[in-house]
Amino acid sequence: MKRVFPLLLIMLIVFAIIPGCDRGPKGPYGEDDEVVIHGMYQDDTGSPFSDRWVGFWINSAASFFTNFFGIDPEADDRTDANGEYTETFRGGDLFDDAGTFEVIVMNYDTDWPDSTPRVACLFYPLSTDIEVPTMSLWRGNPTVAMSGNDAVFSWARLSSTHGNEPDRYEFRVKATQDGPYYTMWQKEMGSDTSFSIPGYVLPQGYVKRWHILAEIDRLSDSDFGFIYVSDPESTDIPDDPYQLLSLGKNCFAEAYADPLSNATDGKWGPWAVLNLANNVSWVYVDLGDTTYTVNSVVMYGTSIWGNPSISGYEVYCSNDTTSWGSVVASNTQEKGYFYLDGFSQQCRYVKLQARDSGIGIIGFKEICIFGQ
Repeated sequence: MKRVFPLLLIMLIVFAIIPGCDRGPKGPYGEDDEVVIHGMYQDDTGSPFSDRWVGFWINSAASFFTNFFGIDPEADDRTDANGEYTETFRGGDLFDDAGTFEVIVMNYDTDWPDSTPRVACLFYPLSTDIEVPTMSLWRGNPTVAMSGNDAVFSWARLSSTHGNEPDRYEFRVKATQDGPYYTMWQKEMGSDTSFSIPGYVLPQGYVKRWHILAEIDRLSDSDFGFIYVSDPESTDIPDDPYQLLSLGKNCFAEAYADPLSNATDGKWGPWAVLNLANNVSWVYVDLGDTTYTVNSVVMYGTSIWGNPSISGYEVYCSNDTTSWGSVVASNTQEKGYFYLDGFSQQCRYVKLQARDSGIGIIGFKEICIFGQ
């Protein structure tokens, strides 16, 4: 299946996203009034988190490209000896006709906040003097252990040090080549504090580190929401028993004449391989001039279009691109991160196809074929 979007529709979608920023009710101030945002940071022991950078992000249309394409805040301040910070904004920077923009305050490292735990507060600036609740870092004690060929990731509950449990935990893995983004693997965990996955799904040579997010939603427009990010963990994970066969190999998709070079480049994002103009019902990988024993297909960061009546995907293996034969594996997952294994096929070409022609793959960050 292929759906082609007119250029006008694509432009409308893009322009709808940019002004569609999160807004709350308008605060009691005008464009030229001063709005002061201040608070205190503590480390995980409760001591002042002193002489550290705190960034202020404004979730507005004007800052869309700052927030989306990088990590540079609209303003920053360095905490003093007591861990305190403050920043003054012009009221006009914080609202438009549709309401008040969301503000995000977070400790960060100017080289990229990737080596220390951090905590962010999200809120609407609804007064001229806003005291952000004191924020304490959460280490999370992330650990990983092998159980057979599975990697078991575990972490401590937020409530063990911070009193309350979050609304959800989220597991995230960072690839070595994808810049600052943790897009190699992501999974929302709910209240669980452990996660198991076959080690080969995270190829050892391409995993940089992983961490956990603990997210607390704000209950109302006047409340504060929080995102705690644990220490990063970088223990090597054995990727037995399978090896990555598809790295640098040609990947083809329905309605695309040229191979998708960034589908198998080992970068795992951060951007999707496909785009809104063409969405497809199948992709396949050419493993080269010889055949391999294929045991698994893994999709990273898949997004879809449509509402299929039959969820999931099927795997086909072949030595040509015309006779695909029977299904060798299938699942019922529609999007996100998933793997299909438990089969063994000698072949050159491996295809992943949607079970329902009413679904279209809009994009994915990487497709990997594993085997021997």
